[in-house]
Parts: sequence; C-alpha cells; structure tokens
Amino acid sequence: MTTNSSRTRARDVDRSDTCAVLDAALSDGQITVDEHTTRTASAMTATTLGQLDLLVHDLQKATLRNAVAKVRRIDKIWYVAAASVVLAGLVGFLTVSADDSSPAPLPVAAQGAEPLAPIVSSTLNTVTASGIREFITRYDNKFGTTVIDSANFFDDHASVTRAAAISPDFEEDIDFRGGFTTSEGSTSRSASTTTFDLATVDIDKLAGYLAGASTNLNVPDAKVSHIGMSSSNKEPRISIYASNDLGASGSMELTPDGRPIRLSPFTPR
Repeated sequence: MTTNSSRTRARDVDRSDTCAVLDAALSDGQITVDEHTTRTASAMTATTLGQLDLLVHDLQKATLRNAVAKVRRIDKIWYVAAASVVLAGLVGFLTVSADDSSPAPLPVAAQGAEPLAPIVSSTLNTVTASGIREFITRYDNKFGTTVIDSANFFDDHASVTRAAAISPDFEEDIDFRGGFTTSEGSTSRSASTTTFDLATVDIDKLAGYLAGASTNLNVPDAKVSHIGMSSSNKEPRISIYASNDLGASGSMELTPDGRPIRLSPFTPR
C-alpha cells in the first residue's frame, strides 16, 4: 500500500475540495477577493496534492484533509444508520415469523387493492440549474428562509454555512444529501459576515452559463464539478468550476442576477 505525499497526483475531486475550502475562507473573511481569485485559479490547475496543500495550509479549519474527512465522516454516519435500520427490521421480521404460526395474509395486490407506488429517491444533482432550483425550494420549506452565509454545490450533495438558529453570533453547517442534516456543534460568527440570499439567483441565466461552460472556459467536454455561492465585501457572487477527463479546467464568477465578474479559461501549456 502506498501513502499520499506532496508529489502524489491530484484528482478532480481534490481540486474541487480545495476550491470549496477557499470559498469558505473567503466567506468568513480569512482571505480577500484577490487572494481567492488567485488561489482558486491555482487550485484548478494544480497537478499534485502538495500544490493544493500550499494553497490552504495557512487557513483556519481549512486544510484539504479536514474538508474531505468531514464529508467522509458524514457518509459513514449515513451508512451506519441505514444498516442499523435494515438490521432492526430483519430482526423484527424473524421474531414475528417464529412466534406466529397463523397463515400469512394475502398480498395487498391479491386483495384487489392498488399496488403501492415505488419510493423515489429525493437526491438531487445540485450542479444543474434545475437541481439548485429544487434545493432552494426545499431549503426554504425546511428553514423558512433563503438567506445563508455561503453554499457549495456538488453533483450528489451540497453544504451550507449560515447563522445558527440559537444565535446569529454563531454559525452552523448544514449538509444536504436528499435531506438536511445540521451539524451538532457551532462556531463563532463574525459580526461583519455578509449574507447571500438564494432567492436572488436568476436560475435561467445560471442555466445558460452552465450550458456554455465548455465554450466560455475553453474546456472541451467540460463537466461542472462545483458551484459556490457566497458574499465578500458586500458583493454576492456565484463561482462555477468545470474540468474534463484530460485535466483541463477553468472557472468563472458572476453576480446572482447573471452579470459576469471574472472569467478564468483553460490555457494550454
């Protein structure tokens, strides 16, 4: 078995995780807009884990290792919980079967009733405009607001940082994987934190930018790997990151209403 070193080649997911860390650092005031722009561009073209580590090593609670560990920890909790539910149901079934010798009832369909509708997963692809639109609706329905501090969207999950329910002096993290899970702890929140209103996002214009990512970023067959939403210096912005299987990558920033702020296309070496 080999271990990762600073020379280990970086994957697309490593670059995306680093960009998420930089977005969070920008939203809580650790780095400036210019620093964020420079570091993000470097992250999207980094080829080794060592290069990525250098971009986040000076940030509080923002090493790539911690960011990835948090996601994996949430995954582990979800799988353990799911396994526990399945095991409990199996034990209950076996117990009832052993104690009850009466004939089993006819299936519902055999009694003339309509068959039960299949259960449909609520997982969304949140790097699509339609997925983000649905996420915003569910978030509003769940928490009664569309205001956040920052959000990061990936193809199978999303994460939100916002003022904690107990007090705006604290912040809390919310993980979304078809449903919302709020972190158990909270950390102090800067009084100067600028919020971002998800309701201000022009979804139709965002869809256009996502569809044109390959052309705008000079990345053939580009796939959007990560979308960040946050505010800095009272300027809300949306960051879009895209790459392809050959390692080409680029990014762009725009206002919630669809005006371009920055374009960082892929430049072949």
